[in-house]
Amino acid sequence: MRSLLWVLLLVLHSCLVHAIHKTDVGVVDWYKKLIGVPLAGNIATAPTFRHAGGKDIILTATTSNVLAALNPEDGQVSWRYVFEADDRIAGFYPHDDIVATLSGPGGAILRTFDIQTGSLLLEKQLHPPELGHHAEPHSLGKHVAFGGSNTTDIYVLTDGHEFVRMDQKTGEILWTFVMPDASSLIIHSRLVLTPSALYLVGIAQSAETYTLHVTSLVPGTGELITSANIPSIVKDPLADFLVISDGISENNQLVWLEQGSLKHVALVPQLNAKPASVKNAAFEQLIDIGLNDHGHILAVKQDGVARVVKLMDNGIKSVFEFKDSETSGDRPQALCAANVDETGRVHIARVYWANELKQVVLEIYSGTQELSIASFDFDTANNGILSFAALNAKGTGPEDIAPQLLLSTYTGNVQLIEDARVKWNRDEALTTTVVSEFVDLPPPKAVVGDHEGESFAGRVVRHIADLQKLPAYIIHFAERFFTDQSAILAPKTEFKSSDPVRDEFGFRQVIVVATMFGKVYGIDSATGDVVWTRLLGLGWAAQVGGRIIPVKLFVLNGESMGDKGKGTKSDVVLVAQRRADNSLVDTVVFHIDAATGEDVTGKIARGDVLEGIDVVQGPIVESYLLQHKDHKVVMFLDEFLQVYTYPDTPEAFKLTEKLSSSLYFPLRTSGESSPSPQSGRPKLRRLIGHQISMNEALSQERFVAYPIWTLSFNDDEDILSLVNPIKGPVASYGKVLANRTTLYKYLNPHMSVVLTSQSGTAVVAGNDAAITTVRKPGCGVYVVDNVKGAIVYRASLPTPGVGARCDVKAALTDNWLVYHYYDPEEGAVEEARGWRMVSVELYEGGIDEKTKSSESSSYSESSAQVQAFEDAFVFTQGITAITMTKTKYGISTKDIIVATKSNKIQSYPKRILDPRRPRQKPTSQELEEGLVQYDSVLPDNPKTVLSHEYEVANTQRIITAPSLLESTSLVFVSGLDMFLTRTSPSGTFDLLSETFNKKQLIFTVGGLLLGILVARPIVREKRLNGKWFF
Repeated sequence: MRSLLWVLLLVLHSCLVHAIHKTDVGVVDWYKKLIGVPLAGNIATAPTFRHAGGKDIILTATTSNVLAALNPEDGQVSWRYVFEADDRIAGFYPHDDIVATLSGPGGAILRTFDIQTGSLLLEKQLHPPELGHHAEPHSLGKHVAFGGSNTTDIYVLTDGHEFVRMDQKTGEILWTFVMPDASSLIIHSRLVLTPSALYLVGIAQSAETYTLHVTSLVPGTGELITSANIPSIVKDPLADFLVISDGISENNQLVWLEQGSLKHVALVPQLNAKPASVKNAAFEQLIDIGLNDHGHILAVKQDGVARVVKLMDNGIKSVFEFKDSETSGDRPQALCAANVDETGRVHIARVYWANELKQVVLEIYSGTQELSIASFDFDTANNGILSFAALNAKGTGPEDIAPQLLLSTYTGNVQLIEDARVKWNRDEALTTTVVSEFVDLPPPKAVVGDHEGESFAGRVVRHIADLQKLPAYIIHFAERFFTDQSAILAPKTEFKSSDPVRDEFGFRQVIVVATMFGKVYGIDSATGDVVWTRLLGLGWAAQVGGRIIPVKLFVLNGESMGDKGKGTKSDVVLVAQRRADNSLVDTVVFHIDAATGEDVTGKIARGDVLEGIDVVQGPIVESYLLQHKDHKVVMFLDEFLQVYTYPDTPEAFKLTEKLSSSLYFPLRTSGESSPSPQSGRPKLRRLIGHQISMNEALSQERFVAYPIWTLSFNDDEDILSLVNPIKGPVASYGKVLANRTTLYKYLNPHMSVVLTSQSGTAVVAGNDAAITTVRKPGCGVYVVDNVKGAIVYRASLPTPGVGARCDVKAALTDNWLVYHYYDPEEGAVEEARGWRMVSVELYEGGIDEKTKSSESSSYSESSAQVQAFEDAFVFTQGITAITMTKTKYGISTKDIIVATKSNKIQSYPKRILDPRRPRQKPTSQELEEGLVQYDSVLPDNPKTVLSHEYEVANTQRIITAPSLLESTSLVFVSGLDMFLTRTSPSGTFDLLSETFNKKQLIFTVGGLLLGILVARPIVREKRLNGKWFF
């Protein structure tokens, strides 16, 4: 009977094993392809609808230096082109089935793309980028005009004074014209092509004002016809003049504002036409609605009324006036948009927020005196204020107008409105992520239930009540048994913000992301869906204007002073600086429930703008998270090094006082000496270590930080950044060698990495003869003990090139340091220029010497006994971010995760980065330790690419977090795109393999059970019969 019981237990245990196939780890991921916040401040870069190939697309340039096309049907990215950081896009110019762009200083580079597919058709450098002028706005002095429908000519204006005519298919330059007075105060900004002349329209600066200037050329040869100033006085050279034309025709008018008058003049080759003005009206603004080539602009009168101005055969004429369009305190500035449909009909829209309706109102003029009017809801509390609108309307009258309206807000939100509802939404502010963190969700209530002190009767009642969950458990058991492991990994249900709980593997967490546009997002790590958003309020600065700049994000998880403890809440504290337009700066915190987006303090309702809590009246130098047992406090240092805490309670003060003796933190500072005559910068760069204590002479209420050590660098060496170590549990305190000796890890908890840049100076010395010593520029990597300022490890690296900035990426965890840099010098590893990855491991003293670095004081004599093993490897490419994996207990080995400049996320196991890899063939003892022979080149193995086929562009930050499975780490990537995946550095040792067959196991065990049941009575009878023979 006992054997039967063991068999039954084996069957039950095999059914209850919670595991996943190892191949599923890293497959369950998600990817968000983003484009950036639209550049809506200029018509040359703002979003616009285009019709090509029988379908509509949305073209836009963005703050992320991207040209992109969106599908209006679903908002997905049809194509995009990512420009290099030093090749800033100045404008895009669509025409038929192509779109041209100018980018770089002065518009140095011309590109043309297929408007439907984004294929690059032509790339042409028009002048050296280093010779281009840097204008603001960047589109100033740059323009593109296309020839007629029967030609492939393209006319390009760059640098405000250089013009070329070229073939848009071959890139052949047909002629070039440079203004003779290119060095004068004339800058051209617009090209107008007519059958008889090519007009170059711009501004000439006089003594006190600006004057319009026009140059006319022969289109075919580029010969100068004439160049002259137009009698005019222009106040704003960027916005107070426009050119209206009717395609490539002789009917063109130059329109400008002059002291309240709307004036215009016809463009003729000899530039001898006389200006005229619109009578009986005073104007204050011209609005370019993108219909210049279709003969329409908007002119706003001084009373705020907007008029539609149309090009006529003999000049211009006001054809419509938007009634009741005055801007007042109850109605913010209206947005204007326009388009031309496939039939050639012009549609002009006015979009504004109506306070009396609490809705957005859309009014469309389509050539008749009757408007098409619609209104729709818009969530300003989450999306912010409207900043731009683009129109795509079709129809002939107010009754049959079918508009699509693209809206962009000051918070980076992009929406398409159709039929008075949101068709799709894009959170492009995510491309400006500043800080982000994983936040654990609380476990199910049944897991965290408090049954301490429960009576026997109460326990019986609770178990009886739990029987109602038995059917659901049986169903869940069957699903787990009969479904494949991929289904087990996938999220079972949608994220419920009302009662969020973590899943059984810890894969579902909330990623809290704060952006430069003053908006915070909560993202479901299992699916990538945005589960909540909160708009950060300006507080008192809303009266004068300003912005919220996120600084740091701290995860409390219910461990803040006064909370119930870890796992009871998923809260975070966002530290931000509030910069008002009146130059005042102060520091605020936002205490947010990461699971729901609610204000933890309970003072701000869910539907309102989230207002911060003022903590410091002024900027802060640094902020830290203090932790003692199950309590956490956020500490701030103001510019006077006074200590503030959040929450500001007596309990928080006592915790800070208790931890004050063990707090050590370095701060960067400049010396007080005079600037260097070579660089003009202060000679001294210092890192100063601090502690905090009560100093009644300085402050009777607050702790004050005071210096305890100073680390001075070379006179021309600047501290670029401090890299904090990646914290996590330590499972092993040493490495056992094959000869049974031990190398103990140097686990100093007070280490940080300092990255520096050395410019290089000429030092003159000597008495009779001057001796000049030239110090080569370089980069520095230092590991510093924050307690006493001692340098634990240092490395001097070359700069990437002449005039190039240091671009060293580093990560530190436990005793392992990895950094990446570019070596332009020969004679290094394998005598080749290229990228290097250096791996460093720090150990205590020598073999079998244990100094207990994680426990002993940094002032002890043994703390200086550090042994460093390091080795350099040739890396195949540059990287933009680096980090290391983290697991729940630190048992798994750590992988390096990097974002390469080829837009891939790749992992490198610690085994191949082991600095103790032997140069010769490994001995049996070295093989026993898992060491492989050294190879100078790190293999670029496609199997280690975590991003698979995804192109994760312009990655700026990688963060990792442990799951509930020790083998699995979560990896989140942010930059232009967002990507999340799972990785298992040591393999899936706590998971069943892909080939494991639960059904076969059950059938095998069941067959054995059946055999036992059949054979048992036979064996018993045989034993009984055998006894008769004794």
